[in-house]
Amino acid sequence: MKRVVVFLLLVLTAPALRAQSADAEVTRYLGMIQAGQTEQVKAEIPSLLSKYPNNPGVLYLQAQTTSEGAEAVRIYQSIVDNFPASEWAPEALFKVYQFYYALGLYRTAEMKMTQLKKNYPASSRATGGGEVDTGTLPEDRPESPAAGTPAVADTHASSTTHFTLQVGAYTTQANAEKQKAFFEGQGYMVEMISRVKENKSLYLVLVGTYPTAEDAKAKGAEIRAKFHIESIVTTN
Repeated sequence: MKRVVVFLLLVLTAPALRAQSADAEVTRYLGMIQAGQTEQVKAEIPSLLSKYPNNPGVLYLQAQTTSEGAEAVRIYQSIVDNFPASEWAPEALFKVYQFYYALGLYRTAEMKMTQLKKNYPASSRATGGGEVDTGTLPEDRPESPAAGTPAVADTHASSTTHFTLQVGAYTTQANAEKQKAFFEGQGYMVEMISRVKENKSLYLVLVGTYPTAEDAKAKGAEIRAKFHIESIVTTN
């Protein structure tokens, strides 16, 4: 009987112990990043992802060590969408806000900040903590995937605000045009816009115009089901 009790205690406490262990490692590696040891931490990410799968803190570390801006924002958005109650969610959402602000997509950035203030009012990021990092643009690398799953946004917008779906973020115009042509071939209304900052370009592929964020998310779910392509709700 005593062995059974001990076994049950181990089973029940194991997840909590793993979470504590993961938090300790994430904290240590974040300290290394702050000390300029990003490449050393980056080399450990595959091992951490295997050791702690689907851990939001480890995903945050992965995003922190990802030099390609559009891929990093996809990971940050996945933390917000899949682990909204985690301690990493408000910081990840702030990173998404920074990304769009740096691109000059101020309406989308404002939408992210509104979400941050609404969902995480106690966060220092929601009360003005931190500055916008204008260095979050992607580097000149091959195409990046779509920037994350649909965001949870405020569904009440002004009459002049329209929502759209970002289905791709690319560092090369040719790849963006291929994505645009694909959706046009499927009968969708598609727009491609470019943003340049400090001689770095990013090409965004946008599908449709929707009156509310909920309408946009519904269309995003349809696109995911049909084509296995993720999207993120933005404004235009």
